[in-house]
Amino acid sequence: MKIKQLFLFLVSIVILSACSQDDDVTVARNLQEFIDQNANVKEAGVIACAANANANTNLVHIFYYPEDGATNVRYYELTSPELDKNNFSNYRRQSLNSESVFGGKLARFVRPSAVESWCLVTYFVAGQLRISEPIKLQSQSKTTEYTSAVDIAYKSITEPNFTWQDGSIDENIIYFQVISDEENNFISGTYTEDKFFQYYDTSNVVLNINTETPQALEEDDIYNFTMMGVSKDNWVNLIIEEEFIPRNLQEFVNTNTDKELADVLAFGASANGNPAVTQIYYQPVENAFDFRYYETENTLADPTDFSNYRRKNLNSTVVLGNEFRRFTNNSSDEVWCLVTYSTEDKLYISKPIKTKNLSKPTDWTTEIDINTTERLQPKFTWADGTFAENQKYLQIFTTDPNILLSGTFTEEKMFQYYNENNIIGNKIHTETPPNLILDQEYQISLFGLSTDNWVNLIIQHTFIAE
Repeated sequence: MKIKQLFLFLVSIVILSACSQDDDVTVARNLQEFIDQNANVKEAGVIACAANANANTNLVHIFYYPEDGATNVRYYELTSPELDKNNFSNYRRQSLNSESVFGGKLARFVRPSAVESWCLVTYFVAGQLRISEPIKLQSQSKTTEYTSAVDIAYKSITEPNFTWQDGSIDENIIYFQVISDEENNFISGTYTEDKFFQYYDTSNVVLNINTETPQALEEDDIYNFTMMGVSKDNWVNLIIEEEFIPRNLQEFVNTNTDKELADVLAFGASANGNPAVTQIYYQPVENAFDFRYYETENTLADPTDFSNYRRKNLNSTVVLGNEFRRFTNNSSDEVWCLVTYSTEDKLYISKPIKTKNLSKPTDWTTEIDINTTERLQPKFTWADGTFAENQKYLQIFTTDPNILLSGTFTEEKMFQYYNENNIIGNKIHTETPPNLILDQEYQISLFGLSTDNWVNLIIQHTFIAE
């Protein structure tokens, strides 16, 4: 008897538990049945679209805009891709992770699947069930294209105008633009049917998710522009992501009229074995701060006109015996660029550098001849690489750990440590270089520089003092 009572008790607990759940993931119920239980329903009431992740067609993001007060957000998908997308009975709720986007102004479901199907998003606002239009997931057949290709002009310093073109799939009927800050917190969200948007001009805006007029942009602050090109079936064919900073170099110079302008030694090279990366070397003075990188749109721009240079937010690290720093730009675009930094009383600006990653990528090698006839005074000779356009050569000697011994320039393809007979220009080191120590390991880094400050040749060679 006790066993029978225990069995009945457990069964009742299971039944009560099942009845108390309102979860379509565990209780088989299609979307139409869910709709039938709600008298107040608004179709096409949720703004939503979908795109595959960057460089991953097996991961899809379903973006949606949760209105203020939105609750019980759900993701539904056809039980079979071949079923009628307009029949809500064919949609079954799926359990997907959701994450915030643009500081929580938007959100997205994360779908780890390559299967193409139809889906939609629902939620409640003020007791009303709202349903998005069906979204066609096409990560395999129409893979979302990611790019940074957008033209940014300025009506005024803080009024950027964004213009773009469709990508390889020309099926977009509307374009969603988001402006966010450096941390990707939302500032503005608008839709246009045109392939341009002026911040902040709503004359061509057809849909607006801003609840109030967005803040004015600040000069010299870092912002992000994101654009989604959306097709009529709510699939995103194109995503453009580009960082921008209001204020060009001339405008920056104009704000520093109290400072004397001074020159910076700087030069550029393509990375070793990777012409898609540009490295900009520069020599900072003592107590320098606010290191900046600027570039033009292309090499057709006048490199002497500072108004052609826009700042790009890049990090720089210490290199070459801690006497230089180096910006790394993950781009092969050929442009004019330069470096600036400040001290208390001076604004330093380098000579323009013409990058040539594609047309004349830097030769990296270890090949150099060393003559050790004179004790502890090795003589180095070398040959130009593929592009024999070098005006001068910079020789940097370091020891482990990364300590500078000497830095010199020559016009000849020869230098002896340490013999000043053929040195030109200013020296990098400030004190007489130390004597080499027998059997100790050293490194020479040699740069062949053209007249436009591009490095055609880099030789890095480790040698033992003899």
